[in-house]
Amino acid sequence: MIAMAALEKGMRFKGREEYLDKLEVLHKSEHYLAVNKDFDVIMNTNDQPDRLSLCDQVAHRFPEMSNPNLGHGCYVIHRLDFATSGIVLFGVNKKAAAKAMKMFQARRTRKYYLALVHGHVADQLTDINLPIGDDSRPEWLTIKTCTSRHSYCHKPREARTRCVVLERGTYKDKAATKLMLAPQSGRRHQLRVHLQEIGHTIIGDYTYSDRQDSEPYRMFLHALRLQVPTTLEAIDIQTKDPFTEDNPDNHWTVSEKLRDLSSAFLDLDNDELPWTITQL
Repeated sequence: MIAMAALEKGMRFKGREEYLDKLEVLHKSEHYLAVNKDFDVIMNTNDQPDRLSLCDQVAHRFPEMSNPNLGHGCYVIHRLDFATSGIVLFGVNKKAAAKAMKMFQARRTRKYYLALVHGHVADQLTDINLPIGDDSRPEWLTIKTCTSRHSYCHKPREARTRCVVLERGTYKDKAATKLMLAPQSGRRHQLRVHLQEIGHTIIGDYTYSDRQDSEPYRMFLHALRLQVPTTLEAIDIQTKDPFTEDNPDNHWTVSEKLRDLSSAFLDLDNDELPWTITQL
């Protein structure tokens, strides 16, 4: 599945020799390692041993964390898509990994993402409650997921995403919006599918733009903040916003700022706000 996802993205891999030692460490303790995964980097090399992977980068920087008896070579707690950047948490040992994974399974973690999407999102507060399953069409099988609004959606499971508008502006002079997203479930490609479903595909998402949006240098989806309340250690880690006007590669110009990151975190957890509900 990793191989097909990479092929779908156009094989825009980062060079192994050039990027192997370019690992941004956000947090390291006796229990956990948190890193800022770069975009267009696969999680592990099970399917593509000649490609750079995040697990390779971790093993290169922290050889004591490498364990060839593990499926991924180290204690991977959760995953990000190949094209998504942001926080990934690893266990330093088996006990720590198990405790954190239990928090993910019990949905006691909090995850916050940033995205730049096409068009101006009209509703400032959107709660998307649409089940997600596999896209059973032959040309998309194993590549895409979809919502249960579509007849070809195979075995949909409940999925919910909240999103708030941070800024409106333009990407290369075309209408665009910066969002903060908080998934309430963990389905494959959930954020990408939900945003497509409300008519605002993520900029640079080649797959969910029906293979049209290939010009951007990356897909504009980033895992910004992660909270994992384990008994060993309370994890609360945040990165910088990579989608600012300061980076000319982003081609992002703000015309209207509605809320900052701190306000967005509070809003996403506030059930009393006037959420616009998208559901079946």
